[in-house]
Amino acid sequence: MRKSLLLIAIAVAGFAGFLMGQVTADSKLEIVKYPLPGSEDTVGEVETQQARKVLDDFYQSKVLQMSADASPINDVAARGRLMADHFIQVSERFGIGERLTKAQVLADTKSGQMHMDHLKHDHIRLLAFGDNVVVVTGHSSSALHYNGKVDTADRVFGDTWVKLNGRWQQVVHNVASAPNGVTRGYE
Repeated sequence: MRKSLLLIAIAVAGFAGFLMGQVTADSKLEIVKYPLPGSEDTVGEVETQQARKVLDDFYQSKVLQMSADASPINDVAARGRLMADHFIQVSERFGIGERLTKAQVLADTKSGQMHMDHLKHDHIRLLAFGDNVVVVTGHSSSALHYNGKVDTADRVFGDTWVKLNGRWQQVVHNVASAPNGVTRGYE
């Protein structure tokens, strides 16, 4: 009898979880504008009030505005403050893939091996995951000096930001060249 009741309870809980998943999947997506200098089409995609609160907090923290300005990208101290201690950058530049730590990225910036002439991003999308994670994706046509070469090809990027100890910090930066342009998701 107890086993039967336990199985029924598990089945009901599983069905309720399935229904909750259906409600989430069918919820309405709201687009919220978060304008940035040089990227007026930056928007957040939110399905709940909580997601909106997370994105508003992220945007109001000024982290996004600072990371969208070319000067912090070239300023080792400013850039270092935006990155978590265990930050990782995964990138493809000129056909070669790399996985760099925070220390390596900052050393490349300090030495001038990595230097941004101008920063131009568009099609930036913000998406909240839970209460303390924001994923930022977009398209870049910035001019980047890297390893003695200039990269002006179109690139796509994805950044993961986590609120650690009350402060938004970048934990992962992914970037890949898109020399043939961009398509789906960048309309």
